[in-house]
Amino acid sequence: MKSMLDTLADKLAEVPALSNIAIHYFQRPESLSESDSSIVLIPLAPPQQETFGSDNFLQKRFSYQVNVESSDYYETKRIAHEVEKVFLEAAFYQNTGGLDEYFEETKRYVDARTYRGFSSVYDIEY
Repeated sequence: MKSMLDTLADKLAEVPALSNIAIHYFQRPESLSESDSSIVLIPLAPPQQETFGSDNFLQKRFSYQVNVESSDYYETKRIAHEVEKVFLEAAFYQNTGGLDEYFEETKRYVDARTYRGFSSVYDIEY
């Protein structure tokens, strides 16, 4: 069985501009310093069957929320842009909506976007 979450995290980890950025699943660890930037990948639903033929599904659909957090606004935007490039290369496209805010409690800027993508045809072992 494969994990699209792992695949996307691995692709992000390969980007030199993101080499010092913590990448996590589901939530930002409390152990990270307030000043540490992070990327959090959150599945919005389990992989779903997509594209049917001859009574079988041929693809899987994935939906993820990606939270980028940093104590610097421009750093947050730079990281979000790098994430967007990686997701586009993996054929994941941004949905409408999201979040672009500063949280006084955490003293961090948050850029949260949702992305949707599909596995390749016949690649359904997720």
